[in-house]
Amino acid sequence: MAGLTHIGENLIINDFFRKKNFYLGLLKADPTDNASNIQEVEGASYKRQQITFEEPINGETYNSNDINFPVATENWGWITHVGLFDSSSGGKLVAYSGLDYKKEIRAADIYKIPKAFFIFKVD
Repeated sequence: MAGLTHIGENLIINDFFRKKNFYLGLLKADPTDNASNIQEVEGASYKRQQITFEEPINGETYNSNDINFPVATENWGWITHVGLFDSSSGGKLVAYSGLDYKKEIRAADIYKIPKAFFIFKVD
């Protein structure tokens, strides 16, 4: 098949990503397409955050609300990627992306993704 139309892309987003619960996790390395290198942040204060998506336009959507991770009570290290998981803990990595700017999270820091800044595109 050559590709999806925007209608097909929107169907995938609406029927899969908007009808199920997904959780955003912070990653310290590129997990690769076969998810063989998942280095998610670990720590007593760390917790994946649920993400909801807006109605897609032309195969693209974004987060409906701010995504606020808890205040770090320990050093989390350098965040280089984010991962979309199908569970709040454990589960499967469904999608991932490298960050434009990596960020070191130390004790007392907060990691936040503002509304509409996590852009997800089916292409």
